[in-house]
Amino acid sequence: MWYTFFVVLHILSAGVVIGLLTMTIIATSMRKKMKGTAAEIGSIRGGAMMAPIMANIGSIGLLVTGVVMTIMQYNSSFFAFNTLPWLAMMQTDFVIIMAISGAVLMPNGKKILAKASAELAGPNAARGASEELLALVSKQFMISNIVGILLFIAVYLGESKSLMWVTGQ
Repeated sequence: MWYTFFVVLHILSAGVVIGLLTMTIIATSMRKKMKGTAAEIGSIRGGAMMAPIMANIGSIGLLVTGVVMTIMQYNSSFFAFNTLPWLAMMQTDFVIIMAISGAVLMPNGKKILAKASAELAGPNAARGASEELLALVSKQFMISNIVGILLFIAVYLGESKSLMWVTGQ
């Protein structure tokens, strides 16, 4: 029963991260319609405020539930490439996602939030986002898409484990 509970939490956490990625794509499309206005900067600022909250909820949920499920189901088999290659690949994928998030997405997100807040309060807000801010947002979007691809690889590995490898588990 507890294992099922953690599986549900794991799926919900993945849903939060997928929702964040979806929100990023939709917000980017909507922001392009506001180009050259203060609303563009407000949209960027809003996304920069929401993203870390959703990312933290989703990633911490995935981390905690993944560790608990691994201990419950596989007796602490972390990075067991010989016996559970699909799980080891998922764990490696998650470590890469966390490294990218911590090294690139979080610091860049803080810069975007600070820059957008400063521009929104500045005298040129009515002209829209500066080229510097747009470059930061573009970089963030690109890296977020890479993380999204890595997340979908992890989902694929988890869902196709029985099709890809026979491990007796």
